[in-house]
Amino acid sequence: MRRYTFAGFLLLLFCESFSQDSIPLLKGKINLSIREGTIECDLVLSNIPRIEDYFIRINSGMNIRYFKNVDPAFPLYYDRSFHDTTSTGETSAYYFPRNGGRDKYLPPAIHFRYAGKYPVFYDSLKDFSGDDWKGNISFNGYSLRTDGRQSAWYPVLYDVKKDIKFDKVKYDIEINCPDCSSLYVNGSVPVAGSKGIFKSDTPYEIAMFCGHYKISNQEGVYFLNPDITDKQIKEFGQITSEYKKYYAEKLSIPYNESVTYIQTTPTSESQAWLFVSWPTIVNIGRAEYGMKSFFDAKKGNWFKPFIAHELGHYYFGTYRRFNSELGDMINEGLSEYLSFKVTRKMISDSIYNKKIHEKIAAVQKFEAIPFGKIRSHADYQNRELYVYYYAPILFSAIEKEIGEPTMWRWLKALLETKTVFTNYSFLEETLRSVLGDNNKFESIRAKYFYSNNAIENAAAIIGDK
Repeated sequence: MRRYTFAGFLLLLFCESFSQDSIPLLKGKINLSIREGTIECDLVLSNIPRIEDYFIRINSGMNIRYFKNVDPAFPLYYDRSFHDTTSTGETSAYYFPRNGGRDKYLPPAIHFRYAGKYPVFYDSLKDFSGDDWKGNISFNGYSLRTDGRQSAWYPVLYDVKKDIKFDKVKYDIEINCPDCSSLYVNGSVPVAGSKGIFKSDTPYEIAMFCGHYKISNQEGVYFLNPDITDKQIKEFGQITSEYKKYYAEKLSIPYNESVTYIQTTPTSESQAWLFVSWPTIVNIGRAEYGMKSFFDAKKGNWFKPFIAHELGHYYFGTYRRFNSELGDMINEGLSEYLSFKVTRKMISDSIYNKKIHEKIAAVQKFEAIPFGKIRSHADYQNRELYVYYYAPILFSAIEKEIGEPTMWRWLKALLETKTVFTNYSFLEETLRSVLGDNNKFESIRAKYFYSNNAIENAAAIIGDK
């Protein structure tokens, strides 16, 4: 591991005046090659909030040239943690030790130089990897696809004590990709060309999609690399607008962003999935799993609930980030619950009934730990079943118990009540506050938050229809 030393008196020069509530600013240059699978980053992260216990996550495939203090400029001694248990494996966790390694410090601005080379898997049935996933820095032969939060291709600051990830940053970056014809950075307008300067005073998770693809715009909704017709693009834009309007009216919180849809292919043989890095929604899949499958008459409206779920992440995951042991469940469980609402109201009551009862059937033998007894993410046991099936079923049952208007008030309280940790106590107290009925609250608490028979209780109240 490369290490740097510097005179001890320079530690006195670090500024202690930056705010805990600061939003980091990322500036610099990125050089890419989609043919070679390379990323070279020369970046400065500034306006760094004051944090005592932290890590700086950077993708594990990146080779560090140096970390430097900006003012005054000198190399920084750095170390890595192998106990960053919240990391998903894609990243390495760096920090700057002082006082013999007993403490950590953060300069107000850091200069990062690093580069990575990744395998390029061409869009062919004979050239594919064993796996692809959201946090992968994925080169598929005609494009680079990367999210920001999970892949951490840029430095992502993490506050350990408060469980806060600073992946949403303001940015002013220049991208140079000689073998690209289209460039996109999350939160900015896509650019046709091999060079582009992207700026945003609004913080975003910096997902990127760069390569050779078509750019289409329908009523302010961008479609990158679409495999659908202009007529279908128009219909897709209208669906998006309708769902956004419904959520905004029910929650009294407007959408402030235009959505960008990306269609691309995985580097693996047969995987397909959707993910969101708001305001970007990415569909990964080839052939029958491409965006064109959304309009397959034989499949009906199967894709619309998925779009409703991803649009729900504007509120649960973007407008507000949820942390602590239940944060993941709240983000995904309530986005899926919102998808239920759209499905029943705007798509098809029969599709809603089929969907919710399929989920109930899928968790009949799942011995889920109740919300009130969860102590860590490991307690989910099976994350997919817990956050996408168990949780939205319970939220649907709670709505039946308290009524739809009160349920919308609870969701709004979850989105707007100030707190550091969005843990179980937060979940409980926000519900108690909107109910104003302690007996009703205690009944719900017993049936759904602490009962080992919560699914049976939910199924009974949801009913057969």
